[in-house]
Amino acid sequence: MGWFLFSLFLLLLVIIFTPVHISVFYGRVEANDHLVVELTAWFRLIRRKYEIPILAIKPTEKGPEMMYKMETVQQKRKTKEEVDDVTHRQVQTWYHLYQSLLKRFRDVQPVMKHFFKRIRCTKLEWHTTMGTGQADETGALTGIIWSIKSMIVGVVSHTLSFRTMPRMSVQPVWNQPLLRTQIQCNLRLYVGDALLAGIKLLLRTQLKRGRKWQTAAGKA
Repeated sequence: MGWFLFSLFLLLLVIIFTPVHISVFYGRVEANDHLVVELTAWFRLIRRKYEIPILAIKPTEKGPEMMYKMETVQQKRKTKEEVDDVTHRQVQTWYHLYQSLLKRFRDVQPVMKHFFKRIRCTKLEWHTTMGTGQADETGALTGIIWSIKSMIVGVVSHTLSFRTMPRMSVQPVWNQPLLRTQIQCNLRLYVGDALLAGIKLLLRTQLKRGRKWQTAAGKA
């Protein structure tokens, strides 16, 4: 019995201190998009990869719809391939769900803020090559893109914990219309941090329900 408890304790420690690596790559060349999200753990013994080689927006009578093709790769084997589209109604449904969750769990924002700070960003590169074909328009657009990138990276740096300096570039092309961008982001988090955040969220939810029950009982 003692060895069993000791082994269980060691297994729990291994799980808590297991780092999970998340790699996100997004590339766009002209009208072609490519998105890859990969999750790995235990020296890549556990590996899950989601690849979206097709990402396009098509006009319809009900409004623009986003069409995508997603491939799921597990241990170097393609396990699933799915082609689907996201309609305007689905986006509205997701937005209303997000608003309801935000109102319901407004008091758990400190927990989520602390959890996101425990996520380490070990690499962030964002390179863009662009041009409109007109030198003056390209120059003005270059400054705008730099401002947008700086603002986005500033917000992300206040949310996550950076372990390296972000690398960004905007390369103007003066004599032809062109758009090419690549984003590479590597994240690392520990399973224990996710478990701790989940426990805190559960406790806060239970406490909130208990307070509502006590208030209702007092009014009765």
